Amino acid sequence: MDETRQQDNPSAHRSFHAEEYAPAKGPGRTVSKEEAGNPHGRPSKSTGKRGEEQKKGSGDQGMHDLGPKGRSGRPSGTKDASATTGVAPQDPPGTRSGG
Repeated sequence: MDETRQQDNPSAHRSFHAEEYAPAKGPGRTVSKEEAGNPHGRPSKSTGKRGEEQKKGSGDQGMHDLGPKGRSGRPSGTKDASATTGVAPQDPPGTRSGG
């Protein structure tokens, strides 16, 4: 029979009952003049487009949307040679690579 015994640990009791044992809160810190107000400066206006807006107007050449696929509804599509950035990309006649 394995007899294990847990040691008494009075600091564990103090840790979980801080309201009884912890000292009172101090005055806190003083906020400097530089930190007061908005410490990160003035917010700037974003000029970028959201992903949805980028896709609407982009019309990626060589990319072909096939709509949602499977139960997950993930977007799917294909691409042809014009979507490749290689030296003299070539498409075999009548085929597209999956992508």
